[in-house]
Amino acid sequence: MNKLRTQIVLAFNAFLLAVVGGMLLFYFFFAEDYYIMRKRQVMDRAYESIRQFDLANFLPEHQAVLDDLEEQSFSILICNEEFEPVYSSKIAGKGSLIEERVIGEQALYTEDAKASYHKEASGKPIVLYGLVEQGGRRFYVYISENTRVMRRSISYANHFLKVILLMTMALGSIFAYRLASYIVRPVEKIQRVTNRLSQNDFSERIPDRQPNNELGALARDVNCMAEKIERNINDLNNYNYLLLRQNRDLAELEELRKKMVGRLTHELKTPLAIISSQVELLEYEYDDSKKEYYFSSIMEEIDKMSTWISTVLQNTKIESQIEQITLAPLDLSGMVEKLLPKYENWLAGDGIRFVAEIEPGCEVCADRLQIEQAVNNYMMNARRYTRQGHTVELRLKRGADGSYLSVYNEGPMLSPRELEEVWTGFYQSKSRRGGEGTEIGLGLYIVKDIMNHHDGSCGVFNRDRGVEFWLKFPPYDPGKASG
Repeated sequence: MNKLRTQIVLAFNAFLLAVVGGMLLFYFFFAEDYYIMRKRQVMDRAYESIRQFDLANFLPEHQAVLDDLEEQSFSILICNEEFEPVYSSKIAGKGSLIEERVIGEQALYTEDAKASYHKEASGKPIVLYGLVEQGGRRFYVYISENTRVMRRSISYANHFLKVILLMTMALGSIFAYRLASYIVRPVEKIQRVTNRLSQNDFSERIPDRQPNNELGALARDVNCMAEKIERNINDLNNYNYLLLRQNRDLAELEELRKKMVGRLTHELKTPLAIISSQVELLEYEYDDSKKEYYFSSIMEEIDKMSTWISTVLQNTKIESQIEQITLAPLDLSGMVEKLLPKYENWLAGDGIRFVAEIEPGCEVCADRLQIEQAVNNYMMNARRYTRQGHTVELRLKRGADGSYLSVYNEGPMLSPRELEEVWTGFYQSKSRRGGEGTEIGLGLYIVKDIMNHHDGSCGVFNRDRGVEFWLKFPPYDPGKASG
């Protein structure tokens, strides 16, 4: 998921660069023009205000208005037609300023004057040349502002905005990475589980604590899908076991049938030939004593045939539970140890506590796949009937009379009738916690059948606050291993 996280970080940084960088570029190219435009507007309004003054009788309230303008960095000079100052800002060289800016540029003064920007002049000032006529007298109004300070401020601001841009990108990268990790983490967990599912490992589950959004809903759906697939595959394994046994039974039955038919055909051929010859002789024999002998001989052969057929049928009686298994030395402790991570993930996904105690050195002579299927069925049964927060215990120990494996689950106990019927095919307990009614009760039936063909035993009993299912294996005997 590094690619997705990188894409989120890059996209977030691109957004920040577009927004903050765009603001910086806008400020760099247009801040000075905007500043000049605003200053010209303020300067025009200031001139309109001055025109309302009675310049022949300069009053204190006029001074307050002009002071406010000076605080905005304006320089103001007002003189009469004799070029005597009426008002002047606190600037040096008033006389020279009057000669230079009023007398020297007298032709520029107009009544409808507007502020203008003199980019080519020294200091690049904003200047207004105003002419006010009051009571037959003429007054010259000169307002200016030097933009040198403004340009220096804009330069500082541009530098500051560059620093802000770098800091924003750095902090934005950290924030975007944390945000991407928050978004991608559930996706990584989902990907890990789906990869395990693609490898036929259904033990992995996504933790329940997921964000309450679309990703959380997807995680819950993946868990539900994994559980259903796992349950269906376990049922398919049970069916496959039954089908395999049935196919082997049918094949062996067919072989026995062929042998029996062959033997019957061969064994019945001689008696039938004797009977046939005796019947032919009866047709031409008129001596009653000999006829009686022939009749006796025929009955004797019929009795032999009847006895032989009964013997063959008795010796070829076929049990419906015949199962061909491959027995081999099996380290039962090692096999169960390898299954523990799978069971831990199974139960952790449902919030069930799991306890395992495996005694090393438990060896049996058994078919590994079938024993693993039996243990899986016990664990699936325990998981199905254990509520969240309760406990499932798996224990394996050895003794003088063989190895003993038990699976205990904390939950409702079984009634005496249920203790007997749980081993019946297609039976499901009604008093315990059911699923959605999809389990068909083959698991424990399969366990009993497997143990029967391993010369072992199985059983169930109620314990304090739960039920314990157990398997008992006979002591290890190398002589039982298949060749």
